[in-house]
Amino acid sequence: MQSGTQMIKLKRGTKGLVRLFYLDEHRTRLRWRPSRKSERAKILIDSIYKVTEGRQSEIFHRQAEGGFDPSCCFTIYHGNHMESLDLVTSNPEEARTWITGLKYLMAGISDEDSLAKRQRTHNQYPSRTAPVVVIK
Repeated sequence: MQSGTQMIKLKRGTKGLVRLFYLDEHRTRLRWRPSRKSERAKILIDSIYKVTEGRQSEIFHRQAEGGFDPSCCFTIYHGNHMESLDLVTSNPEEARTWITGLKYLMAGISDEDSLAKRQRTHNQYPSRTAPVVVIK
């Protein structure tokens, strides 16, 4: 993951952009290039809320005619407003590597403040499918 993988980055209204995605040397940020907005071309690992497999996001549903193999697709939900980064790899093994690797890095956060912040964000934007119940 640190050496990088070429993937298609899907955006609203476009066919997709081929970019090189990689982890920074500290494994704290996902970055991509080329980008005209190099400072914005990154996602902090501890800002990732979840990683989903397949074509589940709104953008993938809009790109239905793209014909992407679902096993090569995944979405990274991140940030305070649950933004999505929708990616397509060239083969299922690469997708599996990134999905597993990102989930591993997310679980490896040992800083309690970052973990608490992620939980607050999760509670602020609860899932539509199930109610959030907090028992104290």
